[in-house]
Amino acid sequence: MSDGSAIEWTDATWNPVTGCTKITRGCDNCYAERFAERWRGIPGHPFENGFDLTLRPERVGQPLRWKRPRMIFVNSMSDLFHKKVPTKFIDSVFDTMEAAHWHVFQVLTKRSSLMRD
Repeated sequence: MSDGSAIEWTDATWNPVTGCTKITRGCDNCYAERFAERWRGIPGHPFENGFDLTLRPERVGQPLRWKRPRMIFVNSMSDLFHKKVPTKFIDSVFDTMEAAHWHVFQVLTKRSSLMRD
């Protein structure tokens, strides 16, 4: 997570999940994969496993600790609705978003049918 972002349309990023797999041609030039793979194999680095899908339960409550309201991009380094992310984990992320009502959360996905369901 980053309390600040170079992304012009958001204030911060929050990544309770990292990593993904390609599902469309739009994934061919994924910035997140390029970034994460640079760190593969570096012990102790958050991306030591590269862009392998990784649940990060220790990050789920992070937005609750930010008291100043922010526009938060959820999973800038993944897709929350990846088929291998358990529904229970997604629910915990949404529970945090609901509890941290002073923030605005931006959730982007290429898996809109899974989000809908």
